[in-house]
Amino acid sequence: MKPTMQTDYKQQLSVRLCQCLSRDQRNMASSFLSFSLLFITVYTADGFMEFVVARCEFNSTELEDVRYIYSMYYNKLEYARFDSSVGKFVGYTEFGVKNADYWNNDPSQLGLRLHERETYCLGNVKIDYNYALTKSGELVFETSFKPR
Repeated sequence: MKPTMQTDYKQQLSVRLCQCLSRDQRNMASSFLSFSLLFITVYTADGFMEFVVARCEFNSTELEDVRYIYSMYYNKLEYARFDSSVGKFVGYTEFGVKNADYWNNDPSQLGLRLHERETYCLGNVKIDYNYALTKSGELVFETSFKPR
């Protein structure tokens, strides 16, 4: 089999890289890398994480029966929520209460959340309701045992 130009280039490159470092330097670099990886996996930095959970709760396909809940979390603690059944934001922490007051006085924020209810919930609720919740059947468990 005739070596290709690309294969020759890779071999030459790997030889050059290996020749740059002595055996002791390669071992030292390997040890340093191992120690660094160990340190990174053991050390955990204190950090903060903010995330949002938007969900639809329903018991029929009618939009009036669909409840849209938009919850905001910081460090795993819910600080504010928009609930379409309440029609406004509610704060659960000091920071959340301040933000809820601000958002409740902004018609665009309230309109956006109500629009999200129609956009996200209505179409998906119909799909979930028609294809998952109205279907019922008998559970079938298949097991097979093969002798060894």
